[in-house]
Amino acid sequence: MDLRIGIIGCGRMGTALARLADLHGMPLLLANRTPARAAALAAGLSRARAVTPERVAAESDLTILATPIDATCRDLSPRLRHGRSVIVDVSNPCFDQPAVPGYRSAAQRIAAALPGRTVVKALNCLSARWITAYVRAPVTIPPTVPIAGDDPAAKLLVAEFCSALGFDTADAGPLANSRCVESLTELLLCIDADSIAVRLVPAATMAEASATGVFDVRS
Repeated sequence: MDLRIGIIGCGRMGTALARLADLHGMPLLLANRTPARAAALAAGLSRARAVTPERVAAESDLTILATPIDATCRDLSPRLRHGRSVIVDVSNPCFDQPAVPGYRSAAQRIAAALPGRTVVKALNCLSARWITAYVRAPVTIPPTVPIAGDDPAAKLLVAEFCSALGFDTADAGPLANSRCVESLTELLLCIDADSIAVRLVPAATMAEASATGVFDVRS
């Protein structure tokens, strides 16, 4: 795959994604609040360089934000406003507070903090623990990664990236639907799961299967 992947945030999630992308031979640009941490991670990968967040946004095709949502909107967004890459939000909001009227998802908050930038929601339903295990031993049935965004071309780019990592993808609709995608993570936390390890079947396929009796509970 020819995409250059940028990852901002070298905590557990950013590190897991960097190692997985590196396993598939993708060139990486890494940035972190502590530059030495990004440099240490890059040193252990085959095609990675540690750079500033500004360079990640300017030089990568996809910029994955593996950073806490509040820090992203408050501290990081001013440094990313002039980049060219598609922004991929993999974060999840804090689920210990009930949603209020007018509630916005983490991805919607990032889009508001980065006017003019293309934001896509993806990969938030996979835990860092699961991705780390997947790097060591890929699973037989790939998990499904829901992708939400307002730009079809950007979503296709993210889908190609996810497919290159070995994942199935599902178009979750516009960025407003990222609230639903983030709710999936809340469900996974409730049942102590690490991923959506099922394939989401398109409605047309479901209808066809129903017509042929595949889902007939009487059979």
